[in-house]
Amino acid sequence: MMSDAPRLKNNQGFTLLELLIAMVIFSFMTVMAYGALNNILTSNEVITAQEKKLKKLQRAMMIIDRDLHQIVSRPRQSGYNQPTQAFIAGQDIEGLIEFTRAGNPNPMGLVRSSLQRVQYAVQDKTLIRKSWNLVDHIEADPVVMPLLNDVESLKFRFLDKENSWKNGWAEKILVPRAIEITLEHKHWGKIVRLISIQ
Repeated sequence: MMSDAPRLKNNQGFTLLELLIAMVIFSFMTVMAYGALNNILTSNEVITAQEKKLKKLQRAMMIIDRDLHQIVSRPRQSGYNQPTQAFIAGQDIEGLIEFTRAGNPNPMGLVRSSLQRVQYAVQDKTLIRKSWNLVDHIEADPVVMPLLNDVESLKFRFLDKENSWKNGWAEKILVPRAIEITLEHKHWGKIVRLISIQ
């Protein structure tokens, strides 16, 4: 005779061993996912740091390029004896090159020349740009702008009117026809740039 009571289904749950195995697998997958995420974040930080370094290099080279393209044959009157050359390279100056450039911005409309005296130097492996709004300055303090860190060396060569390359420049009035820049950088290695002046 059949009973009217509902039949009890054989409901089975997870055993303790199955739960432990599932937890181990989940933990393993979590560790792998965290490791992958950590690698992505680390790679992103490295790429961002490299991008910042590259932007600094590009900015420095752009400023040098802009300055050299605006060189003018204007000597500096120092108030002593003979005037300083229009363009000096490595002689009787603290920096590597010094010259007069045009196009000095004047957003405040001050009464002053549009010319500017500029000097480039490397101090403690940092490329520095010094500028004076007074071309004929005597003891005026320059505006100092650090451009690039980790500079191993910076060298210039100059093309004269006879199309000969020189390591120095001794002309009183004339400026070079072209300038070759060789920059040795800790991260970027050797960079050579040729800039036409005339």
